[in-house]
Amino acid sequence: MAVRGQRFHIDLEDDSTAVQRSQSINHMARSPWNLVTDIQERPPSTATEPPSPPKLKASSSGFPAHKKRSKPSVYKQRNSPANGNGGNGNLSRVQPAAPNAASTKKKTSQLSERHEIDLENEKRIADMSSEDIDQARKELMSGLSESLIERLLKKANIEQHQETESPREEGSTKKIASGKRVTFEDDASESQQQDGTSIPDPEDTPIEPPPDLQPVSTFSGYPAPPSIHFPRPPTPPSLDPEDPEFLSKLHSTYFPSLPSNPNALSWMQPPDPAENDAYSPSRDDLPPSAVRFDFRGRLLPPRLASQVPTTVGLHHHGTAPEAAGYTIPELAHLSRSSFPSQRCIAYQTLGRILYRLGTGVFGPEDHELCQGLWKCIEQGRVLETLTADAARDGESGNRSCWVTATEAVWLWRKGGGRKWKAT
Repeated sequence: MAVRGQRFHIDLEDDSTAVQRSQSINHMARSPWNLVTDIQERPPSTATEPPSPPKLKASSSGFPAHKKRSKPSVYKQRNSPANGNGGNGNLSRVQPAAPNAASTKKKTSQLSERHEIDLENEKRIADMSSEDIDQARKELMSGLSESLIERLLKKANIEQHQETESPREEGSTKKIASGKRVTFEDDASESQQQDGTSIPDPEDTPIEPPPDLQPVSTFSGYPAPPSIHFPRPPTPPSLDPEDPEFLSKLHSTYFPSLPSNPNALSWMQPPDPAENDAYSPSRDDLPPSAVRFDFRGRLLPPRLASQVPTTVGLHHHGTAPEAAGYTIPELAHLSRSSFPSQRCIAYQTLGRILYRLGTGVFGPEDHELCQGLWKCIEQGRVLETLTADAARDGESGNRSCWVTATEAVWLWRKGGGRKWKAT
């Protein structure tokens, strides 16, 4: 539904502008469809003054003056002698609550009523003859069960014991109205002492074991306990690692159910002397594919390779396991490993070998050794592997491999960047 508006005109040059404007605003405010109106400024009714800052009392030291307390502190009130603490606040303790008067009165009334019933029963028993007492006892025994009678007797004994505790401690006797006298153990002992008869003290009599008492160890009447059998595994024979058949005996002793694979354990066997002849110092000539290098790219001759200790980390289970160092075909194979750490070692070593080979450390480019090393690099596709891993720009794969491959390519270009192609 469209709402019809109202148009009005304001003359800014006329003095009656304010009047017309106020009339139009009032008209708009009265309209139910105008929810938001203009802001009206009202003149202040009275002249307001800004608040004055607080005034502090001046002191010579610059700090507020000490204010004296009008009443003593709680600590002083607690320790005052007027509170009964004697000057020591730590002695104030909570007083125990007074017993409830209603509960005390209730207990007293119960005891008095019980005492009256007891006296009445005793008086009735005193008036009865022995025949009447026996007859009444027989009627009770025949009309009640044995279990109920036993429970009533136990309850009567317990109640009588509770009632006679206080007179027993005081050593007094209890008199009944019938003239019968009830005595306690203390009175009985005193009367027996007066008669001249003495009762032996059970604590003074020595305790003697019965004659048929025997220790359990000497008694042979019980049957012997059955023997418990725990199965024990057979003890395996001791194996000598120096035995030539150590691996076969190890498999048959500890892993008889697994299939045997001697090739998987060949690295544990001592190397064959024929294998070490591939890089022996006694050889006069070596192929370039058998030349070994250390991790810095330096050439290791056979005499030096046989003297390097195994702790350096240059020994492996390839050809000539007793000789230290890696050949270029072994490094090319290691550069395609699935383990990033092995690829990093291969990239770093190959980059240093390429730098020394390009700068002529191993001889001129037309030398037989350099041509053979370049041929091994070409056959192992070393440069293709390095450039492919360095071209990834670290987007995918291992970051360390990308860094070492980039460094190896940079060393190859720094050494000249030459690439010998095999014919």
